[in-house]
Amino acid sequence: MNIVDLGVAARQIESMIGSRLPSIVPDAIDDALGTLQWTRIPTGIEDDDTMAKLLGLSSLSPDTELVVVTDVSFKEGSGAFAISASQFEDFQAWYSDQFSERVFSGCDVIICAPVDRRLWIVHHEGAYATAQLNAP
Repeated sequence: MNIVDLGVAARQIESMIGSRLPSIVPDAIDDALGTLQWTRIPTGIEDDDTMAKLLGLSSLSPDTELVVVTDVSFKEGSGAFAISASQFEDFQAWYSDQFSERVFSGCDVIICAPVDRRLWIVHHEGAYATAQLNAP
């Protein structure tokens, strides 16, 4: 796992969607794309593994490179988290130990696979969306 500058992550996401964003938050991405289909997160999901499976992250090729942006990413001295899909389970455990909260703890989470041009977005209002993007 590597921590990357939030600005670098923002440029990767902006490049994927073909638009500058006022901020790296779900609503700004939704406004820029205008095509996200939001699904309510079922009640009773209390752990990161179940949420990752719901999003389809557990079925990714192990070498898929991911960039993860959480609320922690915006804190001073932090940034986005660059991992491979095979590291996601270990990342969840590390994140919980490091920050005393789950990755999917009810806050906004944006995960992108820049090479595959895929986005997974979890909104703090209890919904999620996924997108496979075409080249801009």
